[in-house]
Amino acid sequence: MAGKSNSALLQVLVGFLVGAVFVSVFTSGTHGGDAASSELSIHSIILNNHDDLFIGSQETFEPPARRAGYVYRSNEYQSLYDKTWTEGGYPAQSCWGCRFAVDVTTKLQFHTVLDAGTGNGALVRLMREQGKNAYGIELSRAVLEKECPDMLSKGFVEPGILTNLPYEDNSFDIVMSSDVLEHIHPEEADQVVSELIRVSRRHVFLSISLKGHTKATANNDDEAHRHTMLRPREWWHAIFRKHGAVVNEEMLWAMQEKDFSYKGDKLSDCRWEGKQDEGGLYEVCLVQNQWLVGKREQENLRRDRCMTNANKEMEPWFFSFRKLR
Repeated sequence: MAGKSNSALLQVLVGFLVGAVFVSVFTSGTHGGDAASSELSIHSIILNNHDDLFIGSQETFEPPARRAGYVYRSNEYQSLYDKTWTEGGYPAQSCWGCRFAVDVTTKLQFHTVLDAGTGNGALVRLMREQGKNAYGIELSRAVLEKECPDMLSKGFVEPGILTNLPYEDNSFDIVMSSDVLEHIHPEEADQVVSELIRVSRRHVFLSISLKGHTKATANNDDEAHRHTMLRPREWWHAIFRKHGAVVNEEMLWAMQEKDFSYKGDKLSDCRWEGKQDEGGLYEVCLVQNQWLVGKREQENLRRDRCMTNANKEMEPWFFSFRKLR
């Protein structure tokens, strides 16, 4: 074990020297430069391939430690999502993250997991089936009581809000979230992102919807009106960087689907989303592309799919970050 630790330390020291040289070369030509950006670049080069130095025990099933002084709070829109989950807005046992969660387990090293915005707890259940020490937090107490009372009673899931997480700093190897952050309110964005990064030891992996469309078969537009936080990819990357996490480019490359064949008359119902003074506007179009949503056994096949036209990224839109420590 000592030899392994010494070897890892040596790699970090070598990485520091190489990183310092790179940063020196690429920043020496700037006029004044941004010291914070240079420091971030140094950390990114040094630590990019040393996830194992930051994750915790890969065998524990102890619950995460609680933050001192934590007091449960809800927010003004809990009742909306209680109704959505329990009165047919979302199908029973739906699980947006279950379609790609196992792929994440094969590409990132982690054991302790927080599912932020866990809904009915299906992703927590799946991760536990995969041998992970997984927990979830969810705004809607009603869906936890209705669809996963067993996990609620065991403390694997609990009600709470993303602006006020009950866990200590660095509690989870990975924080996951599946099509949740588009539902927060703009004034909450900084606090939510800060909290997700705070409780992560290393990884943050999310899908964030960038669309205002509903599926073509929807009877009304309620779902789209709940997407209150539509911002382009670059805006999300910047706010995570602001709070101390950098893009995991390799993971993003491995997970994010693109299709450059969709153009011209293959695009329909194109809409401009976003906010001009917060990252700018971006175009989202509908394409005829069949895809499975949720767990395969649910056979939730959708015939329409959205795409951000500028970069041809298909939904789900993935975001992957490493926390700098």
